[in-house]
Amino acid sequence: MAKVVVKSKVKKAKRKYPVEIKAPEFLNSAVLGESHVTDLNKLVGKTSKMNLMYITGSARNQNIRLTFRVEEVSSGQAKTIVKTYEQVPYYLGRFVRKGSDLIEDSFTVTTKDNKEVRVKPFVVTKLNSTRLIETSLRGKVKELVSAQASEETYEEFIADVVHGKLQTSFRNELKKIFPVKTFEFKKVELE
Repeated sequence: MAKVVVKSKVKKAKRKYPVEIKAPEFLNSAVLGESHVTDLNKLVGKTSKMNLMYITGSARNQNIRLTFRVEEVSSGQAKTIVKTYEQVPYYLGRFVRKGSDLIEDSFTVTTKDNKEVRVKPFVVTKLNSTRLIETSLRGKVKELVSAQASEETYEEFIADVVHGKLQTSFRNELKKIFPVKTFEFKKVELE
């Protein structure tokens, strides 16, 4: 009887390259993590969610989640952009109390570099308001956000949102119409 020789194919392990994932420059190019990939191009387009507190080291930012998307990979480093800025849902409930009103909206704005951005702002008033006041506050918010977005690139716009510059300046503008407790962005997303 003849011996049957079985040849087994051994798959060669592909080499994995370590890639350091970095945040955008306005977040001081903080290291978000590391990934080991065989093909560097497969990392482009991947997303990662992270709490802003872990990036800045400040407990004040623990209510904000950022979603990063890898844009380019070069020399062992992956550069990202902020795809989504969002408030943690339970944080929003802290502001609305009896005797105050919540005013929400959702619309799309175009930045200076022609990127479409979905913006979901919310305003909490100090007192109960009428429909007329709510409508005028919504209109003013849309006007302010659209004007600001058209003057800045997407990266400048999202940097101002993350650092809270837009929220304070817009709240001061809205106080001229009606007493406002807070103005925040529930979500800002690149479409």
